[in-house]
Amino acid sequence: MQFELKNWMALLTVSLGVFAITLDGSMMPVAIGSIVNGLNTDIGSVQAAMALHSLIMAAVYLSAGKLADKIGQKRVFTTGAIIFAIGTFTAGLSPNVPVLLLGWSVIKPIGGAMMIPTAISLIYLNYEGTLRTTAFGIFAAFTAAAAVIGPVWMGMIASNFSWRWAFGTEPLLILLVLFFAAPVHESERQPELQFDIRGAIMSFTGLGLVVLGATLAGELGWWKARRPFLIGETGIAPFGMSVAALMILAGMVVLALFACWSIKQSRLSRPSLFHMKIFRHTTYSTGVALGFLFQLTVGGLLFVLPVFLQSALGLGAMQTGLVLLPYTMGIFIFALGASRLPETMSVQRIIQAGLAIMLIGVVWVQATASLELNLGVLAPALFVFGAGAGIVLARLPGLTLSSIGPDELGEAAGGASTGRELGVAFAVAVLGSIFLALMFGNVVEQYDAYHDISGVTLEDRQQAIMELEDWAAKTTDDDWQTFLSTIPEETSAAYKSLVAESYLTAYRITLRILTFVVAAMLCCAFLLKGAQKQAPE
Repeated sequence: MQFELKNWMALLTVSLGVFAITLDGSMMPVAIGSIVNGLNTDIGSVQAAMALHSLIMAAVYLSAGKLADKIGQKRVFTTGAIIFAIGTFTAGLSPNVPVLLLGWSVIKPIGGAMMIPTAISLIYLNYEGTLRTTAFGIFAAFTAAAAVIGPVWMGMIASNFSWRWAFGTEPLLILLVLFFAAPVHESERQPELQFDIRGAIMSFTGLGLVVLGATLAGELGWWKARRPFLIGETGIAPFGMSVAALMILAGMVVLALFACWSIKQSRLSRPSLFHMKIFRHTTYSTGVALGFLFQLTVGGLLFVLPVFLQSALGLGAMQTGLVLLPYTMGIFIFALGASRLPETMSVQRIIQAGLAIMLIGVVWVQATASLELNLGVLAPALFVFGAGAGIVLARLPGLTLSSIGPDELGEAAGGASTGRELGVAFAVAVLGSIFLALMFGNVVEQYDAYHDISGVTLEDRQQAIMELEDWAAKTTDDDWQTFLSTIPEETSAAYKSLVAESYLTAYRITLRILTFVVAAMLCCAFLLKGAQKQAPE
């Protein structure tokens, strides 16, 4: 099989589409400060927007993958591209947080969820053997290029113009996607395939409840209610339990019912949104788990690092984007290089090597954590972490689907994409909440120590943390600086120092958690078996 024009078109089409999605996602962490100031909101609201975005994407993937089997991968991909463009355009025009949520966190992720699993399927269908390996490597390099350009692009636009203009440029990429899509080959459509509407509703509801509960748990509590869930002025905390915990439990119950429903439908030869038997393939199930943990790690780092750089060290959006550049360059270079490795090399070993390099990188990043951060030392650490991530990113998707037949490709790709998006959602919801909880807790602890306040009970401390969270949610940077100017200079300097130290402590602990996750990924990678070599088809 040789590269023909239509093959180049297929790769270019899906790569440009996912380039736009990745560009958008990589811009948001850098834009946090600009959006907070521009919409007069707080970090928690932007965190909620990012989590809701992942919630919608995770809940739609399975339906999108199955729909692609019925009406065609290309049709679902191009329709998703149009919806994505509408969402980003709406986000760019948003005058307030609700409109931003509508465009960036609801409309856009529906389009993106239709594009990503079908993009992977289209590459799998348009290329064979070693060309498929090369195509996945180039695809990963495109994704990495977007990750390289996104932070710098957002930093430059936000610093000189407005973050809105950065989001407004993405529909232009979608026009190119639609232009190049015509000759792309897709599998034979299955119009007779019936869509499992009940399964789609259960999967959407279950995944949505789990992600929403995880998003709210930092504020409401993971088990016992920190504060009630408010509907209007009515607080809800049944039996003293957190509503977030109840949402997670309810979501898990619905997902269990969805699994039972799918198994029953398969046994009776009836339509099923997702066949659970796919998880019997060890390579597939392990690949999905690794995809979840990979996105949890990368998403967690790309949330806490920009917040630390901007809130503790005072870097601007442009500076933050430049700091992240070595990381994204590492992904780009090594994702492209990983696709050109000899066919005789074990794919399993390649992925394990990438994870080992990621582990070295995250430990190195952790060692650089300081309020006197030397960016010259951080840069090679981020590059090493990105190099390992690039290797994994280039090889894991192809290996995950290597044991799946063509008739199951759509739903398998949807399931793998769901796992990755859940990783992104939990990175923002769980790791982000842990990071902010540690930061606020440390501020209260150091404030008490500075003012020599003793005899504080646990309940008093929790109440002080919640009051601080509420105060921070309503306070802009200008309000904070105005407040500091009204108090004695010595006290002002002490407050600045204790806030910065609190961010540093939270940052270090979160990095330790990420180190543990990467180590767990490396152990999990030894379960990858089956398609260990890149044998041509």
